[in-house]
Amino acid sequence: MKLEFNEIESDALSEVFNLGIGRAAQALNRMVSDTIDLTIPKVLVLPQQKAAELLTQEIDDVVNAVTQRFSGDFCGDAILMFPRKQSLSLVRTLLHDDMSLEALTELEQEALIEVGNVILNACFGTVTNVLRFKCDISTPIFRQGTAEDINTIENNNAEWAMYVQVRFALTNNNIQGYVTFIMDIDSATRFREGVQGFVSGLTGVNT
Repeated sequence: MKLEFNEIESDALSEVFNLGIGRAAQALNRMVSDTIDLTIPKVLVLPQQKAAELLTQEIDDVVNAVTQRFSGDFCGDAILMFPRKQSLSLVRTLLHDDMSLEALTELEQEALIEVGNVILNACFGTVTNVLRFKCDISTPIFRQGTAEDINTIENNNAEWAMYVQVRFALTNNNIQGYVTFIMDIDSATRFREGVQGFVSGLTGVNT
């Protein structure tokens, strides 16, 4: 089953995620005191394997990630990830410390989990509020591996999935990270209905 968004729906979806990631960027800015540059949200409706391979092309290194499972009106995974070396640089920036990257390793997981919890909840909370969904989000978990491994829905055999991805950069510290939301096609269909309701509420026109 393939799901397609028309132009109005795609624009609305991008706008909703722009609001969410913008809120997350504000939260991150308060933590690191750095300018945050954001890309336009990328929406991919593809076979899971193909989408994961495309993400790997952007990050071909080992990544450190924080993942949270969401469930309720729709289900899926929220992911914050950084290339391995850049995640350590972020931890050092957060701690305002001149410790070596090697010495920071023990603090890395705890610090990244805190960052992930703040960013993912800020983004996800904004999106669900705007679209009037009711969802719960799980405790954040630290994971390490390839982008392909991490950006695959666990315990789900569905062929197709929807990915929403935003790349952001801390301009002064030269650190890049990625926020990704993944949901299977059934959840993506319900999500699309929420987007349609959002558009209808703004324009009075059904898409």
